[in-house]
Amino acid sequence: MLDFMDYIQLSFAEATNWNRDNSYSSLTTTAQSILDFSTPERLRVHLSSLSTPHFATSYTLGTVGLLDGSVSYLFSTVPFNNLPSSSALIPLRKISPGYRQVQAPTAPAQTWGWDSLLDGVSIPGLKEGNRKDGESNPEEEAKRKATLLYASLHLPPPTTLYALFLRRISTTMQLSLAVCSTQGPPLSNSAPQASMLTQLSHDTGKYSNEYLFSTDNALFGWRGLWNFGPDPRYTRDDAPPPLSLLSAGAEAYYSPVSSLVGMSTGLRFSTLPAATEVPSSSRSSLLSSTSKFSPTPTPISTFPYTLTLTLTPVTGSLSTTYSLRASPNLAFSSRFGFNVYSWESEMVAGCELWRQTKKSKSDDDDGLEWARRKMRLHDIGASLPGSPASPLLDDPARPESLVSEKNGEAEVSDSVIKLRVDQSWNVRLLWEGRVKELLVSAGVGLGPGSFSPSPSLSASASGSAQSAGGGAGMSFWRGVGVSVLYSS
Repeated sequence: MLDFMDYIQLSFAEATNWNRDNSYSSLTTTAQSILDFSTPERLRVHLSSLSTPHFATSYTLGTVGLLDGSVSYLFSTVPFNNLPSSSALIPLRKISPGYRQVQAPTAPAQTWGWDSLLDGVSIPGLKEGNRKDGESNPEEEAKRKATLLYASLHLPPPTTLYALFLRRISTTMQLSLAVCSTQGPPLSNSAPQASMLTQLSHDTGKYSNEYLFSTDNALFGWRGLWNFGPDPRYTRDDAPPPLSLLSAGAEAYYSPVSSLVGMSTGLRFSTLPAATEVPSSSRSSLLSSTSKFSPTPTPISTFPYTLTLTLTPVTGSLSTTYSLRASPNLAFSSRFGFNVYSWESEMVAGCELWRQTKKSKSDDDDGLEWARRKMRLHDIGASLPGSPASPLLDDPARPESLVSEKNGEAEVSDSVIKLRVDQSWNVRLLWEGRVKELLVSAGVGLGPGSFSPSPSLSASASGSAQSAGGGAGMSFWRGVGVSVLYSS
């Protein structure tokens, strides 16, 4: 489960229209969300608050051997006026990553910064809908200079300070500076060990580039992603949306200090959500004649799925993933890795199962406009011959936490169970849900091998294992813990 500060940073990216999927670093995010989840360690409590629309705080207390914790602060120039910040209202699917539906790349809105100089200028190929229309409101002005500041101090000593500076330079560029500083032992006079990572991202919709520099060994890096198909910057607004997306990318790193060289490349194929809204200008033509071209394609009659292939030539590693969303509440994923130099292989499989509960509508602004649009589209499509409806695909504009509405009731994601197992029979089981006004995450890890969760428990674990005749330090318990989050 994501912590509160990660949830705020995710909301910042959505508020500033930054596409997290259009990056090489997010190539395998769908499979990682299902297979690489972590279980809590012992007991951990998170207390967070969105004090003002611009300022958030978070406090964490954990018991892993010794008491530890952290204090975090976040400031954003973009206000979060309508963001659900209470733990009783935060959509569970927002903070519990699962199957991630890749969205079609879109052209950046030309409404910020130097783009205002283009007002009234006719540029071939520039979409009219992307230009600035009229004077900008305060929210658009805040997005134009969108800045996020975040700092987290981890205690007790040796303390670690993590700071982040995020700035939107333009509609297609974003700059981030991350600093990590670790203080030495309490009696040590050595200077703190610090490193800084600078990242400049450029996203045009059709392709994206990321340039990185780290002060640790003076490491330089580059990541790029290319989307096959039409360029969204020069696509007509009434053009039918694509039904699938094929992306290819690569990354390369080099350190002149340590002579470190690294590179990898990858492919991703993913189905895209079908269109769920018919433009008002074309509805009359749809109803009057079925022989004309319809801007809304026939929905895909298959399950949403994502395939990835990554290759690291230097180490000889090859990895493939396959993720499938069998229903809105059930998803499966698998990963197979192989090394051509050592002949070692890896096999991981996992799934997630969501549980829904019904809640009554409280007001008109309930976030169910996606369902009403789908009903209107269904009424139009029902009058056309050869237009089957597909209940397997979800509207990309709807909130992921709401899946259906019937008799004035909406089904809301209440809890999720995640399970993964690898070729060595290491098993992780995680339950995440809402208990009253608390968000709770409980998990357990099982698997053969030795495990010593903490110095205070190593002696008792070793003694119990020897008394059972299993050898010193042998245990199938890899870890168990509970994490509780409360926010206001």
